[in-house]
Amino acid sequence: MARSMFALVLLAAAVGCGHSIRPGEAGLKYRALRNPAFRDDVLGPGYYPLWAWNKLVIYDVTSQHSEEVIHGLTADNLHVPVTVTVTYHARAPELYKLHTEVGHDFYQKRIGPALITLVRAEFSHHLHNNLATESPVIEQKVREELQKIASQIHVDIDQIAIRHIDYDDTVTQAISRKIATRQQSEQKKYEVDIAARDADIARTSAQGRADATRIEAEGEAQAIVLRGKAQAEAQDAIQATLTPRYLQLKAFDSRDSNYFFVPTDKAGIPIIVDAGGAKARR
Repeated sequence: MARSMFALVLLAAAVGCGHSIRPGEAGLKYRALRNPAFRDDVLGPGYYPLWAWNKLVIYDVTSQHSEEVIHGLTADNLHVPVTVTVTYHARAPELYKLHTEVGHDFYQKRIGPALITLVRAEFSHHLHNNLATESPVIEQKVREELQKIASQIHVDIDQIAIRHIDYDDTVTQAISRKIATRQQSEQKKYEVDIAARDADIARTSAQGRADATRIEAEGEAQAIVLRGKAQAEAQDAIQATLTPRYLQLKAFDSRDSNYFFVPTDKAGIPIIVDAGGAKARR
């Protein structure tokens, strides 16, 4: 009877013990009465019956993230606290090696300390004022170096993200003043440029009006010269065609003309005849 009760209790313990592995997890079976206690078989999602003295060691093999507040010095020796988030996941097929070489606390032992060291080292290569703009470069370099370390313990680094940079108040105020001064300088420069352009426009407009006046005056002067030249040429042409003989003949044609015939004697002295009947005088 006692043996039967013991057998029933043992059977109930054996049948009633089991554990489930959920999706996104992987596990290893721990066998307390075996050596080695772990086998390298990685168990996927499902239900696994176990003897009461055995158990499953389960790992989350999905992406996980941890956050670190790291205090570092920049290249210009300024203290900067920075919040960094690392996303990582264990390699499911290599879970046996991860567990036997490092264990469940692999982040605390290897990933976290390496992350802090790498971030501090990388920040020391950058100036305080450039941290915000150069954050993507810092993230990429830290991820590459951290992946080399993580690969040794069968873990992959998915992402490094700089979430927040706590700038020194004194430096922040100095930067704000510098930015304000720069903006004022740029505003003044802009106003000077506008004034210079307005002055150029005014000078160009005045020069245009002066040029127009000058061109108009030169045109009028040239027109006067051309008219005078034309008149002179016309006068020359008239004088060239009006011979003394022609003028005498034209004078005879006039009805209002008085004719005086001035004959000359042998000595060439003219004899003037008075048309009114006066005596001729020598």
